[in-house]
Amino acid sequence: MCNQAETQAENQADIMADIDPRRFIPEGKDFHYDEFPFYWLVRLHALYTLELERVLKRLKTGIPQRRVLIVLRQHGVVSISTLAMHVVIKPSTLTRILQRMREAGLIEMRTNAEDARVTDVLITAEGEALAVRIEEATHRIFVRGYRGLDAGELEHLMKTLRHMFENLSEH
Repeated sequence: MCNQAETQAENQADIMADIDPRRFIPEGKDFHYDEFPFYWLVRLHALYTLELERVLKRLKTGIPQRRVLIVLRQHGVVSISTLAMHVVIKPSTLTRILQRMREAGLIEMRTNAEDARVTDVLITAEGEALAVRIEEATHRIFVRGYRGLDAGELEHLMKTLRHMFENLSEH
């Protein structure tokens, strides 16, 4: 029977058998950062963030608010903890963001009917209107980002990114 460390080492060996470490693992002098997927993910995220911030600034809003509105539009009523998971923001930070959004009339916060310890969040008509303006204003960013990619390539990219996310989400 293998212990956890042995199993982990075997899994790592299986993975490493298919990967040329000089290309994909940042180790040693032969490593080339421009062939490292995470290098490109970080660069892409930085450009994406700069573009979004530039566009959202004109609407007097920001990326965290955009994320909240997108999730609320898709899911309707969502608890703060579930919302925090989807928008990738710590619950304590998210609570402050939500309070400002509530004061601006973009969302409502209510005690969950089944569990008084849970606070639910829902979008208001004003929040919905801002979400539509955000969609219209950011549309070109996504069109530019996807330029030259076909549906199959985008689907493959999504599958690969989800797979990598799940790998890193394992505890």
